[in-house]
Amino acid sequence: MAHRLGLVLPLAGMAIQAGVVGAAELPELGEERMSLADELASGFYSRVNLMAYTLVQETEDSTLNPDNAAEIPRYQWVLNPRADLNLNFRNWEFALKPRAEAIWEKWEDGPRDGDDQDSSELFLTEGWVRYRPFDELTLSYGRENLQWGPSVILSLSNPFTRDNGRNNPRVEVPGLDYYRAIWIPNENWTLSTIYNYGPGRSDDVEGYMTGQPSVGTGRLSDEEFEKIYAVKLDYTGSSGYASIIHSYRESDQHQTGFFAGWNASDALLLYTEGNVKHEGKTGYQFGASYTLEIGPTVNVEYLRDNNGCDDEPMIGCVLTGQFESRNVLHRQSYAMVQVTDNTSIQDLEYNIRYLRNLDDESQRFTGILEYDLTNHVQAYFTGNIFTGGDDDEFGTLLRYSVFTGVSYTF
Repeated sequence: MAHRLGLVLPLAGMAIQAGVVGAAELPELGEERMSLADELASGFYSRVNLMAYTLVQETEDSTLNPDNAAEIPRYQWVLNPRADLNLNFRNWEFALKPRAEAIWEKWEDGPRDGDDQDSSELFLTEGWVRYRPFDELTLSYGRENLQWGPSVILSLSNPFTRDNGRNNPRVEVPGLDYYRAIWIPNENWTLSTIYNYGPGRSDDVEGYMTGQPSVGTGRLSDEEFEKIYAVKLDYTGSSGYASIIHSYRESDQHQTGFFAGWNASDALLLYTEGNVKHEGKTGYQFGASYTLEIGPTVNVEYLRDNNGCDDEPMIGCVLTGQFESRNVLHRQSYAMVQVTDNTSIQDLEYNIRYLRNLDDESQRFTGILEYDLTNHVQAYFTGNIFTGGDDDEFGTLLRYSVFTGVSYTF
């Protein structure tokens, strides 16, 4: 059984580098001062989640994956303990999210037909140190999964990762390594500087484990990783919000991302998201969500990414190198309809989504269910059906995938 130890961030070392916390104000006369032990205990939070799940998926025999050349397993059984540990102490915040995985996989077609293997891993998916020298400014160092933007399909405005985790909420998006400074001068404005200096966990995650594998490798190696520098400005008002993010990659690529949302009424939200690459190509998303009086929320969304591949067969996209291996989707135009509801049926949340590739007419149907069995036990289900020709995006790798799991939270 292969064992690997994930990167553990040098949190204590960072704490020393960032400076020493100033002395706390003296208590008023007659006020009982909290002991150090009580202060640490009151600022500590922990959550432990023990998750077990299975993934069953059937591969498609296609031009890009003949006889399962991609070696996607038919079955997976995974035991995944997750711990979230957090300490707020005066001007400091410390967080660790260690994870363990024990995985058993079996293949029923392709080069590994009949093979099975087991593996285990201990790693840190997120972990950070934050220091607040004064109320308006926070300095942060560590591994994080930075997410923003209103879009469902993916996040075009995010220069670090387009995967927003909404395709399978129970599979964690890997964290990347960052330095950040966040300045909040008032309740409406926030200015952030972000330096992505390392690939974090993204170099060690297989795309097929989500049940929605990408045509790319699903991994970002150290050789493919590029450092990114970004500045992000956020505005939040009474009826809407807007953000702009300018970033620079070491390969001399500039990108300006943006997103905005407007509450047109209590039930209707209109939003947009996108990016402008300084080589001239743009990407944009438009969407709306409407909450019905009976409970469900309906989303519609359109995505156009002019940086995507416009060749007719997907094999042409691969041979000409027209997509990045870590992209979530690889064509240019998509339309989506989604219905979500967490109020109509007690203890049940469901999400039904239809995504259509407008370039090659392939489709993906997704259903997500989460049910609270008790106050501590949850059951999960994510199912996908893919349709399309063997040279289309959604007809290339899988016919279907079924993810089922259960978790206990301490």
